[in-house]
Amino acid sequence: MKTVILAVAIRILIPIFIIFSVYTLFRGHNHPGGGFIGGLIGAIAFVFHTMTHGPQQTVDTFLKINLYGYPRQPNQSRSLYLMRMMRVNVWRRRKMAYHPEIKERMIRVEPIYIIATGLLLAAGSGVVGLVFGQPFMHAYWADFYIPIIGKPGTPILFDIGVYLLVIGVVLKITFVMSEE
Repeated sequence: MKTVILAVAIRILIPIFIIFSVYTLFRGHNHPGGGFIGGLIGAIAFVFHTMTHGPQQTVDTFLKINLYGYPRQPNQSRSLYLMRMMRVNVWRRRKMAYHPEIKERMIRVEPIYIIATGLLLAAGSGVVGLVFGQPFMHAYWADFYIPIIGKPGTPILFDIGVYLLVIGVVLKITFVMSEE
């Protein structure tokens, strides 16, 4: 279903959904919300984009990362090579991307990798308590305060893991159902 009105509306609504989902994610450990609800709100943006533009366009827009880099020289140290790669990909990306020596590599982020990362973060936040001799999922908080987020700790890591897990599962389901 591709209409001009829906395509323009989705282009405007996607950033709003993403911002609201991140807000709900970080608001969650003191008020209603958290990783699950934030992940569902964020996934709505991808579902709408897939409904409007199709799964391939959604993958091309959101789940492909372009990396640029020089070919590694045989006598070049690893740290110097990584610094040159960082300079190309972060600081001077547009200017350096058209240099004849620079090669482009495209990486596709699969939804299963998003699911695995979320599961690793959620389970890893619980293991921290076991490492320090406490029960599984025991909360540890940092001593400093971040203005928007609050005091970071293991519960926010758990929420971020659930957020990524929900977005990955909804993306996978959406892509599988839209291809049929």
